Amino acid sequence: MDTHITAAHWIYLAGIVVILITMALRKEHRRARSHRDVADRWAFSGSIITGLSSIFNASLVAAKELFNIFLIIALVTAMLGALRQMGADRLMLRRFVA
Repeated sequence: MDTHITAAHWIYLAGIVVILITMALRKEHRRARSHRDVADRWAFSGSIITGLSSIFNASLVAAKELFNIFLIIALVTAMLGALRQMGADRLMLRRFVA
């Protein structure tokens, strides 16, 4: 197992420090985070194209994860609407109200 620290590790660490500083100063940290991601991926892969594409790949991964959350929220909302239409919500709460 190869455990030496590479330039990508140092860039990532420096990026984290810059992000923490920008957050402490209450500044916008998204730009610093994007620059860190590109620089880190570039140092890791050796290709500027791969570094730039990491921004778009990160957006796709985030959208894929958020879609599952939105789907669950939509299903729960639809089931709540069905329960209201049947009157089950009033039936369940009748013991607590009366």
